[in-house]
Amino acid sequence: MDLENKVVLITGASSGIGKELAKKLAHKKTKLILVARREERLKEVAEGLGDSVQVIIVRANVTQRDEVDQAVQSGIERFGKLDILINVAGQGYFGPIASMDMKAFDQVVKTNVYGLLNMVQASVPFLKKTQGMVVNISSGLSKRALPFLTAYASSKSMVDALSDGMRLELRKYGIDVLNFCPPETETEFFEKTLHDPKMNPNAHPRKMAKSEDVAGRIVEAMIAEKREVVEGRFLQIMNFFAPKLLDKMFYKGMVLKLGGDE
Repeated sequence: MDLENKVVLITGASSGIGKELAKKLAHKKTKLILVARREERLKEVAEGLGDSVQVIIVRANVTQRDEVDQAVQSGIERFGKLDILINVAGQGYFGPIASMDMKAFDQVVKTNVYGLLNMVQASVPFLKKTQGMVVNISSGLSKRALPFLTAYASSKSMVDALSDGMRLELRKYGIDVLNFCPPETETEFFEKTLHDPKMNPNAHPRKMAKSEDVAGRIVEAMIAEKREVVEGRFLQIMNFFAPKLLDKMFYKGMVLKLGGDE
């Protein structure tokens, strides 16, 4: 896919992977619709792209369908079409399943699943006209959940399934669907994540991918029109060949160290 002059809507564009995607796609001479809840941060992102980039910002919460509809319509009014939807907006949760606040889980699902579906349903009528693309940002954890990140991982597993299904359903309209599963990435995720009050989401330091590198690989996958990219192959390989050993590793490395019991 040639990205030049494509109109791209990015949710979660105020920080992290969404922000870096805006930068990468600006260099590809796309026209951008940046969507997030934090309007001031969106303004900063847009200003940082330079005067030559055609961009609009729209404050919207993806869990609110009326705000989603307005965001898409604003993009259509400005640019006349929509070529690519990138669903980046997400909500995390860190804590044990046995004592998880179900209101927190509800918020995770509403953002990661309902929010994605809101955006897809609002965008598909316009993507049909351009034979465009949907890009869903899932997670490597969707293929193998980790302790205390199970709620988040399960919501991303649903994203994988939704991507597989919509890829087939939208095929007859010429709409491609890319499901991209990045590894743990250096973003504001753990600063903004919901978590058990007795647990510290940052208590288990580990090496993470850089958001600009992940964004670059997402753009490459879009250009190549790939159907799915799963990063973090170590978890997949270990889970296939030695799942019990992997269980033991994470039990000792996370459960015993971080606790989470009453």
